[in-house]
Amino acid sequence: MASISKIKIRSTSTKSRVLKQLMLKFLLNEWLKKKLSKEAPIAGFISADIQASSLGYRVIITCRNPRILIGRRGFRRRRLEADIKKEFGIDISKLEITDLKTPVELNAQLVAESIARAIERGANPRRVAYFYIRQAMEKGAVGVEIRIRGRLRRKRSQKLRFADGKILYTGEISEKYVSQGYTRFQLRTGTVGVRVRIVLPEALSHLVDNVRIKVPEEAEADIRTIESEIEEEFRNILDIIGEKKLEEVEE
Repeated sequence: MASISKIKIRSTSTKSRVLKQLMLKFLLNEWLKKKLSKEAPIAGFISADIQASSLGYRVIITCRNPRILIGRRGFRRRRLEADIKKEFGIDISKLEITDLKTPVELNAQLVAESIARAIERGANPRRVAYFYIRQAMEKGAVGVEIRIRGRLRRKRSQKLRFADGKILYTGEISEKYVSQGYTRFQLRTGTVGVRVRIVLPEALSHLVDNVRIKVPEEAEADIRTIESEIEEEFRNILDIIGEKKLEEVEE
């Protein structure tokens, strides 16, 4: 793998820096996925994120068992940091290894890998997809989309899409509150890809078109407030009308 510093960037604009960071994030995830699946599969690598700073890059690795990657007295973490610096030719200000904060059913990468393993064992793709959709929705997901594409059991390539709920594709909300995952696996008939999008429960409070109708018991206090406001406004109107009539009589 080529060093990230060797990627040619013609200008130092903000756009170029963002593109370089996105490319680094993609290459880092692919490299860690291959490396840790062989050296530390028990750690359960999920994803890696990077944040640029004046002292270098801050790397955040998320996995199921952080203690495995940290090692005794942080030995394995320091060795992993040295390997990343050597492989990509970058300065790392801090390497953090954290555990998964959201439930497993709401992590799109883990769901995609679970679907891939199930199909590899011979499970029906439709049943597997709906099983994981139901699990995610029960955990509070706003929406789930699963796409499976490739040569499953036929010579021709297939495109399968399964979805439930509200799916977000663009905008700031989708960047913050949508978990995305992708994986590939090999069957005898060919390569198959699995892409998963899960809209997290936190997105619900930020959706503009999220309308909830209250039952009369819940809205009783609101109704009383509105009635009092209407009565007060009506009294103000009557006072204004009375003052105008008084002025006309005096004239």
